[in-house]
Amino acid sequence: MGCASSSPASEPPPAKEEPKAAAPEAPAKEPPKDEKARPESLKVNDIDVTEVKEKRLSIHFVAQEIDQKSAASSNNLTSTEEPTFDRKQIGTSTKHGVMPAPRGGSLAKINQDRGVICFPFHGSFDEALLCVFDGHGPKGEKASEFCIKTIPELLEKDHDLLMADPEASLVKNVVELDNILKNGPLARITQSCGTTSNVLYFSGNTVHVASSGDSRAIMGSRKNGKIVATDLSDDHKPDLPIERARIEKAGGVVAPSGPGGRPARVWADGRVGLAMSRSIGDFECKRFGVIPDPEVKKYELKPAEGDGDGDLFIIVASDGVWEFIESQEAATIVAAISDSTKACEKLVSESAERWRRFEGTYRDDITCIMARLPFLGRVGDQPAETADVHGFQINAGASGISRLDSGEMSPEMSRKGKPFKGEEGDKSDEDIIHRRLSVTNPYGDDGDEEWEDAPDDERTA
Repeated sequence: MGCASSSPASEPPPAKEEPKAAAPEAPAKEPPKDEKARPESLKVNDIDVTEVKEKRLSIHFVAQEIDQKSAASSNNLTSTEEPTFDRKQIGTSTKHGVMPAPRGGSLAKINQDRGVICFPFHGSFDEALLCVFDGHGPKGEKASEFCIKTIPELLEKDHDLLMADPEASLVKNVVELDNILKNGPLARITQSCGTTSNVLYFSGNTVHVASSGDSRAIMGSRKNGKIVATDLSDDHKPDLPIERARIEKAGGVVAPSGPGGRPARVWADGRVGLAMSRSIGDFECKRFGVIPDPEVKKYELKPAEGDGDGDLFIIVASDGVWEFIESQEAATIVAAISDSTKACEKLVSESAERWRRFEGTYRDDITCIMARLPFLGRVGDQPAETADVHGFQINAGASGISRLDSGEMSPEMSRKGKPFKGEEGDKSDEDIIHRRLSVTNPYGDDGDEEWEDAPDDERTA
């Protein structure tokens, strides 16, 4: 996918030349010898980035759009190129985000969202696992990818407790994800990055939803012939009364939400701002009341029969979907499409359009999983394998341009941001970066020179 600023609408197209009399075809002109040679493409973070010089000196980056794919992991999770489930019944779609480029236009950034679908799960076609993890901060994709590879194995090994008390098993193992990160090889980088967690465990007509953060799950039902959405999880924002009380008791500071879509944030030492009160990783914030413990809710599903009333589908998605689309609208959009994969693609494309309309040169990563009910049960006569977990991983191994690794995102850029015209009026790159990426100056508003020398992990959270 290419991201670039377009030419001004007022700029007239080049005038067409009148046809001339036939003449011998002239050889192609060689570029002037004194013109600086430039490569046709360059490599950034292992992907080709093509730079096209236009009249406005904007930069066109050919991004590697991430498709739904699988990647083998080092643990028990078996991953194949094609999912074991029907893509019309369980659909996925994902799109990487973009951010303002230094000289105009947009820069494709790495997709930090990850997801995993395990079906069959736990040795049974009557069980399934649907998960979305939304990474954030520098190298947050490493935290979210660790989670999709680890949570299925942890739950599989916790067989007895998962059968006896699914809620206790989900809480135990999501917290264990956090513990492993804190004490494992990713301990250093997860001081200043992390991921949301939304784990849906299906067993027959029962679903347990374990959420930490703001990756939301919803259910779409038909009631009296109308589509009705029900939130299956809560968005854990720092300014919720229960969340705020815990954070402030631990010494954290909660900044309220503000105009222009500025989210509430919990601040750790006034330096790292996190727009959620629960997450995996983010260990600098854990000292100030941010917790990994998921909130678990249990629902009994009543799938609709034919055109009658009942539960139709479940969606779990990163907040790239929910920023500009409410739960009810999302349910209405996908209900009109019978194919779950196409429904997910429609929801993701509509979300991307809203980001373009309201934020211009910034877009969050967007990932969606949709399961049409009912989808459990034995598939033909094929027995479920008990040795491996069949996992379809979303964005595993995703590559792209990291704002820290590429050097394209910097305080200099944020201060020189140019305004653009959107539906909410004039905005600037500086405003977008501050709101969306938590760029903060720990040295004060007048500390520009010291700010230039601040370490990368103090600039961005």
